[in-house]
Amino acid sequence: MSTQNRLTYLLGQAMQRSATDTELQELITLIREDDNGNITRQVEAMLLKELPDNAAAGYDMNYWDNIASRILTADKPENEITAQGDNSTGDTDLPPAIIRLSPWRRLRWISAVAAALVLSFGLYWFLQPAARKSTTIAKTTVSNDVTPGGNKAMLVLADGTEIPLDSATNGALTQQGNTSIIQPAGGQLLYTPQTAGPENVDIVQYNTLRTPRGGQFRVTLPDGTNVWLNAASSLKYPVAFNGSSRQVELSGEAYFEVAHNKAMPFKVMVRTGQRDSLEVAVLGTQFNIMAYADETMVKTTLLEGAVKVSNSGVSKQLAPGQGAYLDRQNHTLALQQHADTEEAVAWKNGFIQLEGNDITSIMRMIARWYDVDVVYTASVPAHFRGIIPRNVPVSRVLNMMEMTGEVHFEIKGKQIIVSP
Repeated sequence: MSTQNRLTYLLGQAMQRSATDTELQELITLIREDDNGNITRQVEAMLLKELPDNAAAGYDMNYWDNIASRILTADKPENEITAQGDNSTGDTDLPPAIIRLSPWRRLRWISAVAAALVLSFGLYWFLQPAARKSTTIAKTTVSNDVTPGGNKAMLVLADGTEIPLDSATNGALTQQGNTSIIQPAGGQLLYTPQTAGPENVDIVQYNTLRTPRGGQFRVTLPDGTNVWLNAASSLKYPVAFNGSSRQVELSGEAYFEVAHNKAMPFKVMVRTGQRDSLEVAVLGTQFNIMAYADETMVKTTLLEGAVKVSNSGVSKQLAPGQGAYLDRQNHTLALQQHADTEEAVAWKNGFIQLEGNDITSIMRMIARWYDVDVVYTASVPAHFRGIIPRNVPVSRVLNMMEMTGEVHFEIKGKQIIVSP
């Protein structure tokens, strides 16, 4: 039997809950040992045929939860399936689908099912392959669950006026100079220059868009540049671009799609917490900057185009797929030839990516997105891999990490307690 026919058979058996332990193990092995990506591509092609016509173009949580549940229970008797959760009430202990990373770290939402296949033998197979445990895993202790963040921000006008923004707000907000500020839809801000009346180029008005912990927002600047702000971030920018360059100031994290204008280069001044700022100069390109004050590195990752990153007289020219890392402690700027672009923009695409990260870096991401405080009872020397949708309650994220057997969580209100 050919490999593709065998894959079709094994996947069908798993989906129908009729696969044996040996068959499930064979399927998992085929995917895990897929060094050149051929197996994963075949699995994806087969799973695409299962996609319903009304499924979302991106990540359809309900659909993939259903697929994951079906595969998860493939080798379990009916009474055990019932014991795990009562679907009639909508309450289930089944973890949500996680996207499995293929060997070349592709971020493909359809790969959620490849991950779900691994769920049949325990999530920790791919969350942390080097530290699998067969012990019984305790579930996260929850007193009050925490919902994920959403579209919310504060717009600060040039005169200091503050306008709260959220998904419910839409329509015209205000006028500054010859620029109209509109919220056309939830989670988006639009600056539209007006043709009527001359702009006073001697008076530069600046606005600031701030997202709190648990917030994100998108802004279209007057030149057409789109910026996505992650949680706990701020962007300062003029309401009209005049002069020889377009310059904005960033703290936190943002993804940029810069409108091309060769005559007026785009510059991002990044607050690094040091005396000298990091400058990212571009013409028209797509890139991500992560510059949180509680992170040791300021990371610039280029997806398309070209940028030059400068700090303290040192410059690095980036090509697509490369990154520049500024070490805050050593005050050094280094070029990364092969940056993980998918990890850099996972947040923008609605995911928390655990690409070999340790527990403290992961919990910083969780704290910012879920607006929680994290307390450690002891050191947890664990690293995790995988991708988790960040539109689920925090308990579901923590449950998946707990299945490695390396860490335990307790949620008390807005506090997460981490212990070995």
